[in-house]
Amino acid sequence: MTLDSSEQSGPFNRVLTLSDTRLEQRRQIRLRLAGPVLASIHIVRIGHVRPVLPPAAVELVDLSPGGCSFRTGLRFPVREDAIYRMEWQLEGMSMKIKGQLVWHREDEYGFRYGVRFASGAMETILLVRLLNALILKACPHQSRIHRLYRSQLDQVLRR
Repeated sequence: MTLDSSEQSGPFNRVLTLSDTRLEQRRQIRLRLAGPVLASIHIVRIGHVRPVLPPAAVELVDLSPGGCSFRTGLRFPVREDAIYRMEWQLEGMSMKIKGQLVWHREDEYGFRYGVRFASGAMETILLVRLLNALILKACPHQSRIHRLYRSQLDQVLRR
């Protein structure tokens, strides 16, 4: 399934795209953000060291309840003992979520990283609500997508 909201008319076009071509590898659907969505990333700790560094600006590429990916020109350590905090504002909601970088690769913009969130139930619920709001705005007539995200929210609430 591929959904490209840029083909739709209206004031909310080009908000996101949805592609589940790798869905069999993921537990959750990942929404590709179609516009530049800026976020900041802060290194909370690497092992027992808590570096005193300012947050860095990055561009969010996609989001799911369990993680995201971002682009940057900076290199970050991808280690099991490295914890990061990401912050962004989208749809009037401010999000702050901790996570780990689980992969990286070079691309035409510098580097791309994948983050697995280490969030609690409340942060996950807020993130699923945010993703639902994005889908509803971009694709008000896509009932299948809405059902998928509602079922993910229900699974989180049952934990």
